[in-house]
Parts: sequence; structure tokens; C-alpha cells
Amino acid sequence: MSDSTEKQEHVSADERFAKAVPVVRVFLESVLGLLGVEVEVDIDIEEDGLHCDLNTSDDDGGLLIGRHGATLDALQYLTLRVLQAENFERMRITLDVGGYRVRREKALRELAQGIGTRVLDTGKPYHFEPMSAMERRVVHMTLTEIDGVHTESEGEGRYRHVVVFPDRRGSQAQA
Repeated sequence: MSDSTEKQEHVSADERFAKAVPVVRVFLESVLGLLGVEVEVDIDIEEDGLHCDLNTSDDDGGLLIGRHGATLDALQYLTLRVLQAENFERMRITLDVGGYRVRREKALRELAQGIGTRVLDTGKPYHFEPMSAMERRVVHMTLTEIDGVHTESEGEGRYRHVVVFPDRRGSQAQA
């Protein structure tokens, strides 16, 4: 038993993640095939997991992304659950369609910066719409760069959202 444990410790992250590639590819192609979506799945091994580009038509791409990426997030979650059911080690799985994730992250950063400025100007908190954990993280990280505001996540489940607050400590220190 200790020999197999030692062998597992010597297996690199790339080798561990590489074993998950065919499982992810078969799952995604099967599920999307059942939905009638023709897709080419390109999988890259990254430092902390797998990045999967789902190459398909524009119409099918919109279907796979869903409203604010909800369908893509759900498919990503299911893919991760399949790997867990197959006893793979925990890893990050990122699914993308047509560069949606990069565009969404850029839009969220710009929105967060604008909201940060608004909160500084008005002194009033701002509640974002509910969003995924990945999107909340982008907002939190962007707003750490703006002095005078801080963020918290509020709500549960699909209602979880970011709230931006003016940093009262700064205004009290000036008073």
C-alpha cells in the first residue's frame, strides 16, 4: 500500500490531469451530442486543472453559454462532478465557448470599477445582481484595487451577490 502511495506522490500534476482529459472529452461530447450540438472539444492542461474550449456554431454557442453564462456554469459543474465520481483528485475545470469567459471577465472588471467610483461618489452601498462564484471573485479582486471601498458577498445559493460598501474608516479618519 505504501508503494502505491509513493508512486502517486511522484506523479506530476500534468500526468494526473492528463488522465482526466479523455473522461472530460467523452462526457462533454456525449452530453452535447444528446442535445444535438455539434462540438469540437479542445482541452488544455493548465497549472491547476483543465481548460476546455467548446468550438461550435454561433447559434449553438449561445445555447451553451446561456443567460450570463448560466448554462456554461452548469455544464462546468457537471463536468467537475463526473471527475469526482470517477475518483479524480480535485482540480479546476473551466469551460469556454468562443472566448466568452475572457469577454465576461473584462466586462465585469469595467462594471466593478464604475460601481466602485459610484460608491465613492455617493457614499451609498451598491448591490450587484446575483452571480457565480467565479464572477464574484472577479468583482472582489477588481475592487480591492480601489481605495475607499470594500466588498462582501451576501445571500445564499443562486441569490448570492456582491455588495460594495464605502469604507467608513477612511471618512472617519478625515473627520
